[in-house]
Amino acid sequence: MNQPSIFSRQLKKAEKSARAGKLGKIVRTPLRYFLLMVFNKLVYPIVKRGIKLKTKTFFNASFITLLPAGTDISLHGIKAHDSEIRLTKFLCMHLKLGDTFIDIGAHYGYYSLLAASMVDEQGRVFAIEPTAESFGLLKENTEAVKTITFYQKAASDTPGEITFYEYPGPLAEYNTTLKDAYKDTRWIHKVKETVNRVETIVLDDLLTGEKIESAVIKIDAEGGELSVLKGLTKSLQNKDLVVIMEYLVSKDAQSTHHRAVELFAQYQYRPHFIQPDGTLMRLENIDDHLEKLHLQSDNLVFQRTA
Repeated sequence: MNQPSIFSRQLKKAEKSARAGKLGKIVRTPLRYFLLMVFNKLVYPIVKRGIKLKTKTFFNASFITLLPAGTDISLHGIKAHDSEIRLTKFLCMHLKLGDTFIDIGAHYGYYSLLAASMVDEQGRVFAIEPTAESFGLLKENTEAVKTITFYQKAASDTPGEITFYEYPGPLAEYNTTLKDAYKDTRWIHKVKETVNRVETIVLDDLLTGEKIESAVIKIDAEGGELSVLKGLTKSLQNKDLVVIMEYLVSKDAQSTHHRAVELFAQYQYRPHFIQPDGTLMRLENIDDHLEKLHLQSDNLVFQRTA
């Protein structure tokens, strides 16, 4: 059986598990579910420290995660949010042997490892993660995979250093370069914010230096998307790119994500919604479409149009 067929079968199984209700999860993995819930609901709120857990992804990669953030992968082998399941399907359908994948905001390396399993030894994966704690796990998860090159850096539009705001435990996915990005949230007043200086990497320089002419790029930068894209403008003009960007719905026409979409449009890159089967649907109005689906955010795919 070929690799795509195996992946398809394993992905369907992981999706079914992830979409099961609480009872379904208990029935499938009763002991693991019980232990994870005990830690997440009883232990973590007291100790305020995550614990490492080694598990397997649906594509059979060893994966170390930090509870409680990695509970979904620990239970199902897949990121379980609907937007992440659809993105996983898209990547499994789109990435081919020999492709290049660039993971901006790689976190613990789930998508980097998924991409590496798809592009195989003929391809290349570049995993970029600025946060010290997340990078430590990213390195542990990927250093044995020869096709993955990892950087503890923040993608931006200028070389040098940038201030980075970091949060503990499961909130690490909100780490950002934007000061006061979460000032209106309830949780920001309950946690300790750590401020660090992080070296930057400019994607145009990376693509030029590595002689990359074609790539799939995933951007999950928690408000830093516009700076990341400004560092990619030369490549958007003359290279064959597919860019996946997390988009947040906003009433502010000058929001970071609206401005990022405008920048894409300057280079004839149009937004596409990832449908439940992993195929793409062209969007004319992003906010209207996401609001109809009651979504506040989603992973959108930007491709150049003729």
